[in-house]
Amino acid sequence: MSTNGSSSTAVSRRILLSSLAGLAVAGGVGAYEIHKANRPPRKQPDGQYRQLKITWPNAATAPVLAVAYQKDFFSRYSLDVDTVGSPKNGHEALDLLASGQTGFAVAPALTWLTRLHGGLDASLIMGIQPGVFRLLVRRGSGITRLDQLVGRPVAVTDQNAADKLFFAIMMRRKGINAMDGVNWKNLPAADVLDAANRKEIDAVVAHDPLTWQLLSQNGGLFSELVSSNTGHYADRVNLVLGVANSALNADPDAATAMALTLRDAAKWTNIHRDEAATLVADDTPGLSADSVLQMLQSEPAIRPVAGRPLREQIAQYCDELQLISLLPATESASDLAKRYTRNVLRG
Repeated sequence: MSTNGSSSTAVSRRILLSSLAGLAVAGGVGAYEIHKANRPPRKQPDGQYRQLKITWPNAATAPVLAVAYQKDFFSRYSLDVDTVGSPKNGHEALDLLASGQTGFAVAPALTWLTRLHGGLDASLIMGIQPGVFRLLVRRGSGITRLDQLVGRPVAVTDQNAADKLFFAIMMRRKGINAMDGVNWKNLPAADVLDAANRKEIDAVVAHDPLTWQLLSQNGGLFSELVSSNTGHYADRVNLVLGVANSALNADPDAATAMALTLRDAAKWTNIHRDEAATLVADDTPGLSADSVLQMLQSEPAIRPVAGRPLREQIAQYCDELQLISLLPATESASDLAKRYTRNVLRG
């Protein structure tokens, strides 16, 4: 009798637990459905023909942009897009946006945020691809750790470049004041190799394709100390699409179409890196298609982001710029990110 009673009780408990689990799942699904119902609908392209302008640093060697043009992604969204100017860095690209010569610009997130804080009237709408920052050290310099860079000559192609800010943030997290403690030497890209051969610099901070050329050529003169291509940095976007607020307010559907185009082109580039390498090789001096492919394969996965994921990543960047006193610490990073981003893919 006691055995049967115990069995009956166990069955009853299983039935009860099963019922409670079913209620919990049903409640969870119901809450999820309510959340979905309250979210604005995803915007669809309106199909209208538009002539737009965009500026992009080093556009000739930008794989996603090459794919957008040569694989007709722009035309899929009824866009006729002109690339404006020949900016060598993010600041030059944002100068073109600020002067009204273009409505759209792509630049590193760190560059965007310093300019937005400075009053640039624009919004970030799509993260295109991750960073490809590399810190290379000259073989024979004896540098094997970041703290050994303090007081040493390190080449940068631009004192305000995102490359420098990225590694200054990385070093600050390790308690190193790189902004003041490193001897940053401003050098044109063409002069970096000669300076290294003359031992006038011990390291260089830059991004691909320059750093890939320095690393893969020149008889092993350089080795990579750290980069943005590994760890949690590899999961974050670097190049970000932004739009002037005047252009966004005048034609929000244009921003949607541009964001969708570059999102699709970025996804295609990630999957077809071999073909993307071929598309940009002709415009990348000193690098063959095979070398460009090796470079792309060494870089992180391309995961375009918008909406909340973009806002969260921008908040991380804001927090990091606060660490090196380039954004005010009096306002939360999440509030700054909300101010600087817009979701053009939701109605």
